[in-house]
Amino acid sequence: GTVATALSAKTFTVKAKAGNEGRLFGSVTAGDVAAALAAQAGVQIDRKKIVMQPFRTTGAHSAVVRLHADVECEIKVSVVPG
Repeated sequence: GTVATALSAKTFTVKAKAGNEGRLFGSVTAGDVAAALAAQAGVQIDRKKIVMQPFRTTGAHSAVVRLHADVECEIKVSVVPG
C-alpha cells in the first residue's frame, strides 16, 4: 500500500548518545523507531509491530514494520550521535 511505499522510500533518523567509535551508551529500541516514524512521516505505528533487535551503534540499520497481517515493509533507520 501507499504507507508501505512511503515508509520504505525514506530513511528515518534517530539521535542517540554515542561514545567512541559510534557505540551507543544505551540502545535504540522499537519505541524510539516508532517515535521517529510518527515525527518524520506522521505515521502512528505500535512499537510491537516493529520487528528489530535494539541498535547499539550509530550508522545505517534496518527494521521491519508489520502494517497488517499480510503487509510488512523494511525501513531504513540512520542512528546519529546527538
